[in-house]
Amino acid sequence: MKLPNFIIAGERRSGSTTLYEVLKQHSEIDMHPLSDMDFFIEKDLFSLQPIKNDQIIQWDNYAKIKDYKKLFPKTDKKTAQKDADLLWWKPAHKRLANYLPETKFIFVLRNPVKRAESQYWNEVRKGRELRSFEKAIKESKKHTSSNWHNLHLEYKERGCYINSLNHFFEYIPENGCHVVILEKLFKNWDEEMVKIANFLDIDKEEAKSLNPIHSNKENVLIINPKYQDKSIGKIISIYDRICNGIIRRLVKDKHLKNKLQNFFLRLGKVSKRKISPVNQKLLKQLKEFYKPYNRLLEEKLNISLKEWD
Repeated sequence: MKLPNFIIAGERRSGSTTLYEVLKQHSEIDMHPLSDMDFFIEKDLFSLQPIKNDQIIQWDNYAKIKDYKKLFPKTDKKTAQKDADLLWWKPAHKRLANYLPETKFIFVLRNPVKRAESQYWNEVRKGRELRSFEKAIKESKKHTSSNWHNLHLEYKERGCYINSLNHFFEYIPENGCHVVILEKLFKNWDEEMVKIANFLDIDKEEAKSLNPIHSNKENVLIINPKYQDKSIGKIISIYDRICNGIIRRLVKDKHLKNKLQNFFLRLGKVSKRKISPVNQKLLKQLKEFYKPYNRLLEEKLNISLKEWD
C-alpha cells in the first residue's frame, strides 16, 4: 500500500479528464482506473438529487486513510489519481495537507466562460439542472448555504480560479503544485508536456510522444429547454436519476454503460447542437466579470492568458 505520487485535482470541465487519459499512457505512471475517486469529499454530496446539509454524513465520521491507501498498488511506478472537484472544494484542502503531505498536485484550467457553459450543459444532461443558463448565472452565490448546490451548480464562482488556488496554497506548498492551461497545452504540446514531465520527474521524450486525447465531448443530449422550469422537466429529471442510478450500480463496463445511458436517457432530450447558442450578451458579461480574476492569475503564475481574452 502507498499513497499517490500525484493527483490531477481539477478543475471540473476544464480538461482534467483529458490530461488523466493522456498521462495514463506513460510507462512510468500507474493511474488509478477510476476517473474521479472523490475520496476527500463527503460522499453524500454526489447524489444526483439535492441533499440537505444536515443529512450529509461528515467526512471525519467515516473516512479512513488506510482504505484510501489500499486503492494504490505497491509499484516502482508513480501512482496517481484524478479528482476534478478538489481544487474547488475548500474543506478538502486541509484533509489533503494532513494525509498527503508528499503528494504533488496538478490543476488544469480553461477559459472560465467556456468552462461555466460546459459545466452547465453537463449538469443539464445529468438531470441536476433545470434552470436556463441565464437564470443559473443570475442566481450565482444565491444558494451557497447548500453544500450540494455549491458543489454541482455554482458555475460562475468556480471560474475565479485565483480564489481557489490561494485557498489551496494556504495548506499545500506552491512548489508542490503545477498549473496547466488547457489552451496552451494543445497549442504548444511538446513544451507543456515537458513542463509536466519535469514536475512529475518522468521521461520527457515519452511525455511529448503521448497522444493528445480530447475527452468529454461537448455534443450531448440535454433536456429540451421548453421543458425546463416546468413539471415535465422535473419528471424527466427524476427518470434520469433513477436510470442513471441503476445503470451505474449494475454495469461496470464503461462502454456498455455509455450505450445503455444513451439508449435509456433519450426521453425528452435533444442534441445540444440543435439548441440556439447561449445569449452572447451574457457571455460577454461573463468575460468582463472574469477579467480581473484572470489578471491576478497571470500575476500569480507569471504567465499570459491572452487565450482567454
